[in-house]
Parts: sequence; structure tokens; C-alpha cells
Amino acid sequence: MMASPRSYSLVRRLRAMLWAMLLLPVAAGIGFFTVHSSRALQREALDDLTAILRLQQQFVEHWTLERSADIGLLASDPRILTLPEPRLRAMFRTVLDESPAFNIIVYVDQDGRTRGDPKGPSGVDVSDRDYFKAARDGREFVSDVITSRLTGKREFIVSSPVRDGQGRFRGLIMGGVSTEALSTLMRTVQDETSGNAVLLRASGELLAPLDADGGLKPGDVLLDRATAREPSSGVYRNAQGERVVGTYLWCLDGRWLLAAERLETDVIRVHAGVLAVPLAGAALVFLVFGPALLRLARSLDAPLKQLEEHARQIEQGNFEVACPPLPVADAPEEVLRLDQAYRLMVARVRSALDALREASLTDALTGVGNRKRLFSEGPRLLDASLRGGRPTSVLMLDLDHFKLVNDAHGHAAGDAVLAAFAGLLRGLLRQSDLFARYGGEEFAVLAPNAGARQAVELAERIRQAVERLEVPVNGETLRFTVSIGAASLEPPATVHAQGAVAILEALLGRADEALYAAKATGRNRVECRSMASGSAPVL
Repeated sequence: MMASPRSYSLVRRLRAMLWAMLLLPVAAGIGFFTVHSSRALQREALDDLTAILRLQQQFVEHWTLERSADIGLLASDPRILTLPEPRLRAMFRTVLDESPAFNIIVYVDQDGRTRGDPKGPSGVDVSDRDYFKAARDGREFVSDVITSRLTGKREFIVSSPVRDGQGRFRGLIMGGVSTEALSTLMRTVQDETSGNAVLLRASGELLAPLDADGGLKPGDVLLDRATAREPSSGVYRNAQGERVVGTYLWCLDGRWLLAAERLETDVIRVHAGVLAVPLAGAALVFLVFGPALLRLARSLDAPLKQLEEHARQIEQGNFEVACPPLPVADAPEEVLRLDQAYRLMVARVRSALDALREASLTDALTGVGNRKRLFSEGPRLLDASLRGGRPTSVLMLDLDHFKLVNDAHGHAAGDAVLAAFAGLLRGLLRQSDLFARYGGEEFAVLAPNAGARQAVELAERIRQAVERLEVPVNGETLRFTVSIGAASLEPPATVHAQGAVAILEALLGRADEALYAAKATGRNRVECRSMASGSAPVL
């Protein structure tokens, strides 16, 4: 029997109601994503960019301060004021070989004239430069990026004042730091974090990475907001007319600008798969699987909060904080993969940091410590030895007639001699001894818990072993000798941290005097200078 028109209309209404019950959640999901989720994704993208810039800011500022510290350490070397011009130039050339981040290192005397320039003439008047005025006022200095008149390369200047023993201003040490090294650092950090940022001058000119696409110019929204110190939030159009999410951070007290932008289409495309959920089964999610989704959300909440908290610690510069515990075995596979990827990223960032720190403390040619390691670790070893009531000694070693090796056989032969000498000493010294290349063919050994007699015995063993050492180079066998100056000190009553640094400098000075005495009396000798505990600086 055929249905009546009224019954047919009722069936159509029931069908319409069923379709409405099915499609309304889908429409609601799409509307929610369009109105709310897109804004949430923009905020999330902005937070991600901000986190990347903060990490980049920490790396750039830390790296720049390390270069300033390198110059400060060199400015504290008492030999700056005593070495003749040729030896001062050779010393700076050695530092440049060990520190590829620097284009040039020069000493400027108190009258503002350069000395010891390894790449140019001395006597250039720089008394009108900002870094000279800052040093004369007793301040460290970091300049904006400039183009070097000597090398034609882009660099920025770091400087530190030089003072004599009475604290009087005697000039400054100036170093030109290559922006190429800064670009390499930023590229390394971006490879480890999958972030993408550029470093700009305040004017918007690109500094690093050098292979990035251009910079910013007045009229660009992001640069105008940064210059006005306005917050960068929401979506705007960049210089190419594209809708982007972007943000910025200032570095080094507003000298440089870190900026990052991401296309709005890329932000939404990454999360576009979310639309598949309301399109495929929004009704089931809301009506049937709601409780199951709630339990799933709870299982995701705890591990993601742990990762978020750890990421916040990393963002604040605490790279040594331990990773959170592994999620439980029944956690979703995506959470386990996310946890594994996060741990791998943290390990790679820590490895990159460790490699940078170790490289800054190691001589590239010989593999032993450099002067920076001697002055960073030496005071701690010296302090511990003297506080324990035990003596401490220092050896200064200089290869005899080393220049003749370079002149007669070439610098490659000289490098082989230095490497062989360093390898020999590593086998003769104790694990507790601190061995460092002090500069050129000059080395230093800090021997805690060793008095004058033990220091002289050690120096004599080294001298005899070097005398027997043979270095094969290009079918020839090179032999050489070493002159050694030793100085030792019994502990004073109390030693504070600054006192340990002063004592180490005094010991190195006494050992250097003994070294010159050994060279002046025929070379291939050991000379010792005692240092009474009452003469040691105690602060």
C-alpha cells in the first residue's frame, strides 16, 4: 500500500533531522577550526618562533661575550707591556692561528697608536675611535658591524683596556671578529633546532646567516614594529605582500635584531589534517567516542607537560637539566616517537655546546690545552693544592732555535716538531698536571702538589727526553732541545679565588724569568726560581 502524502512528508522530515544530527557536528567542527583554531595555530606558531629566537639570542650573546672574554684574557697578560715589537707580533699571530673567529688582533698603546699588528704597519693613530675612548674610560667595548679597511671583510670590534701593575691605563687590546664565524654559529644552532632566524643590524641590514635571503628595510612591518618596540602579534603582510606570522628579539642591549617570519599558509597547512576529523567522524567523536577521547587526552597530558617544562628550562639556558622520565610503556606511539625525537634534539644541542666549549680550550695543532684553559682551570687547581698545605710548581718550556726549523725545513716541519714535542710531554706528565701551549713554541705546565725539587727533577727528565727525541720529516730526522724555567711556591695561610689568579700569574712570571736565564746561559738547560710564600699575592 502506498504511503500517504502526509506520511511521506514526515519521513522526509525524519531523514532531514537525521542528516542534521550528523552534519551539525561536522559543520560545528569546521566553523570552530575556521574561527578559533586558526587563531590558536597562529599563536602557537608565534610562540614557536619566539622560543627559537630566545635560543638563538642566548647562543649569539654567549658567543659574543666569549670573544670579549678572549680579548680580556689577552689584555691581562703582563707580557703585553714588556715584549719587543717582533715578539708581540708573533704572539698575536699565534693567537690568530688558534682563534679563527678573529680577523685581526692589535695592541694600541696609551697614546692611541697600534703596535704588534700581524697584518699591517704599526703606528696607526686610532685615538679617535670609540673603542679607544671606551678603554681609556676603563670599559670593555663591543662595536656594531663594520667593513674592515684592511681585509675588506665585515666584522665587529671587541676591546679591553690594558693596565700595568699599579692599575694605570697603558692602552688596549683590540680584536676584529668575523661575521662569517657568527654566521657559521647561527647555521649550526639552526641545524640543531630546526629553527630559521636571521640576525640583522638595527637598520635591518642582514648580518647572519650569510646565505639567508636578504634583510629588512624601513617600511617592512616587522622592522617598524621592532624599531618602535611594539609587540609583534597577529598576521600581517611582509615586504613581498605575503601574509606571515613574525616576531623579533633584540640582542646585546638593542645593538642587533633577531627576526623570524613564517608564512600563514605554511602554519595552517601543517595542521590541515585536523579537518579530517570533523569531516570523517565528528558525530561519532561527540556522541560515541567522547569518553574514549577524554581518556586519550589524559594519557597525553602528563608526558607533554613534562616535555613542555623541560623545554622551558632549555629555553632559559639551563642546558644541563635532566630530561623527564620516559613515558609509560602503554603511552601512544606518537608520544613515544615525540619523546625520542625530543631527547635526540637535546642530546645534539648539548653535544654542539660541548664541542664549542672544548674547541675554545684546546690548541688545534697539538691537541693540548691553550692559554685560555690554563687561566680558566689553573687557578682552581692551584687553589686546591695550596689550601691542602701542598706546594705548587710551574714550568715554562721553550724549544731552542725553533725559528731555524721553520726557516730551514718549512712551517710543516715546525708543526710536526711541535706536535711530537706535545705528544712526548703527555707521556711524561701526571694526569693531575695541566699542560698548555702558551704561544708559538712556548709551553707551560702547572704541577700541583710538586715542590722545587720535584719540579726540577721533572724538568730535567723532560729536557733529557727531548734531547733524545727524533722527528722524521721529509726523509730527514730532526732533533732539537728545550730550555726550561721552573718556579715553585709553598702555600700561604689563606687563598681566595682572585688570589689564586694573581699567584698563578706571579708563578708564570718567575718561571718565565728562569726560562730566559736558561736560554741566556747556553740553552738546553733547566733553571729554577723560588718564590717565597710571603711574596705571593693573597687576597
